[in-house]
Amino acid sequence: MDKVKVSREVAEELDKITKPAMLIHQIATSEPIECIDRFGNLTFDELIRALYIGYEVNETPVEKFNYFFDKYSQSDIMFEKDFLGGMLAVAKWFDLPVKGREE
Repeated sequence: MDKVKVSREVAEELDKITKPAMLIHQIATSEPIECIDRFGNLTFDELIRALYIGYEVNETPVEKFNYFFDKYSQSDIMFEKDFLGGMLAVAKWFDLPVKGREE
């Protein structure tokens, strides 16, 4: 089986889960709507597969670039600042419409 593709927001919610079996039991037996709302438009089957098989963030290259731009632009670590400079150079080279290119 393949990993479930989810948005970054859903992935962040899934990352918070420390006891997947308890969550699955809660969803299956009591208040599924209240529990499942925070997982976007995942079906119950997709949620189970994401918890047990795995998941990956489904985003465009520009969305991924912007995520890392935001992450590294707030860093005080020199390597990350250097990496950010390289990312911006590549974005300029390929004329990508991404953050940091508002020249």
